[in-house]
Amino acid sequence: MKRLAHGRVAQTLLTALMVCLANQHILLSWRQVHDHPEPTPQDTTTPDEHDLAPPKADSRPPPRE
Repeated sequence: MKRLAHGRVAQTLLTALMVCLANQHILLSWRQVHDHPEPTPQDTTTPDEHDLAPPKADSRPPPRE
């Protein structure tokens, strides 16, 4: 009788772990598809579009740590 209880507990825990791993796999595959949108032509820059001018003098310095 005690043997069945241990078997059921182990089976329940293993089933819960399998469900968690399956959910993680589903979420990971979804994120890989949806988190990296294709860049649009407006988002890309060519080397001659970079602004080589120095920053404006009225800008604030970076915060001190």
